[in-house]
Amino acid sequence: MGGVRRHALIFGLLLVAVVVGCGGGSDGTTSSDAGGKDSRPYPWLKGPTREFLVPVGGDNVVQTFGREASVAERKQASKVVSAWMKARAAKDWEKDCSYMSRIYRRILTVDAHGVTDGKVKSCPEALAYFGPAASGNFVNTFAGTGLIDSLRIQGKQGFAQYHGNNGRDWVVPMDKENGKWMVRTAAPIDRMK
Repeated sequence: MGGVRRHALIFGLLLVAVVVGCGGGSDGTTSSDAGGKDSRPYPWLKGPTREFLVPVGGDNVVQTFGREASVAERKQASKVVSAWMKARAAKDWEKDCSYMSRIYRRILTVDAHGVTDGKVKSCPEALAYFGPAASGNFVNTFAGTGLIDSLRIQGKQGFAQYHGNNGRDWVVPMDKENGKWMVRTAAPIDRMK
């Protein structure tokens, strides 16, 4: 009977050695790295959003939001963001507003209507009234890239992420209306601020 126990013990130890010895992620980490855990932040997160992850302790709410959109959705959103950026840089308020979601145009108009005692009645008037306070510095940070790198979506909300032509990373909140992604902001959000 002692021989059976000894063989079972040896087999058990070999099994543990094999299980512990195997493992590791596709990035070369092993089970001995970081106490047996994958040392990358958010190891479950796949796709282009990983390029935008902030080291441990940073703000990764956008990067981990929902799921990554399809390539087709990213292309459609890219066209909207690109056209919106051009209109914004040219201060063409009518066109600028045409790329914004209905919800955001309404919010912007109601805000301007309230602070002007009812004088502002439309999205273009609101952008003209608020100027840089809403639209930022009017720089087209999207000009050199042409495509957003990541679009995180959940339901009808999304966040486009791209590496700007100025060496900075940017986020553009978006809403899906009638099957099309539309901008939900008056200016892109600088990830460095």
